[in-house]
Amino acid sequence: MNMKIYVAGHKKFSPPEDNVYVPIIGGMNNHCETENFEGFLGDNTGDNISSLNPYFCELTVQYWIWKNDRDSSVVGLSHYRRFFSKKNVGTNIFYTGTKEEKITFKDHDIASGNDFDFSKIDIVLPSKFKVSSPIGQYKDAHVIEDFFLVREKIKKIHPDYLDAYDFYVNFCDYFYHTNMIIAKKEIFNEYSSWLFSLLLPLSDKKFFSNYDDYQKRIFGFLSERLLCIWILKNRERFCIEERPLVHLFHLY
Repeated sequence: MNMKIYVAGHKKFSPPEDNVYVPIIGGMNNHCETENFEGFLGDNTGDNISSLNPYFCELTVQYWIWKNDRDSSVVGLSHYRRFFSKKNVGTNIFYTGTKEEKITFKDHDIASGNDFDFSKIDIVLPSKFKVSSPIGQYKDAHVIEDFFLVREKIKKIHPDYLDAYDFYVNFCDYFYHTNMIIAKKEIFNEYSSWLFSLLLPLSDKKFFSNYDDYQKRIFGFLSERLLCIWILKNRERFCIEERPLVHLFHLY
């Protein structure tokens, strides 16, 4: 199995010392040309949407993986401060400069690459983030009218997903926080094609131009809910594993 888990960050960081983890800078087009990111991939090569990072967050890295990784059989997206936790085999080794530092965690270790068995599963997702309702939680945290625009896009572009949309917003009590996912590449591609077919047309509109810097991350927020809808529609096709996340707050 040829697997790569791309670790997205917006500044230099130390990934786990495991060859499966590949550090990549999101929004590289928006960084100063004099910044030194030697040893890091950037999301601004090949087919990319790097310049949209302020609105798409880590999704610019997801887009880059979808369009530019043609060799891996399994691909994943993680964050420089968030990782999937181990099931059987873990690591917490990071490197800062030339100094090796072992970071210990009270509850979980970071999963090693060989802790994922894609002979039995198709997709790895974060454990569900529980809410009272998807609509209520989104209304409290973001701009609720954007949910209507998404439904209109689904109705126009992917009408076969309308039932999944309506079921999700009316009956479910969770979302997949962080946009993290590991999947067989053909599944990752299928999901990414669906997701960006909905989001990219919206990114050309003006409705979010006066949002503050936090709310301008609209497409990253929406995609956390759209993943749930896509999974609901396709869940009978896949074996899905959910794992807790390891959160890092003091890397240096």
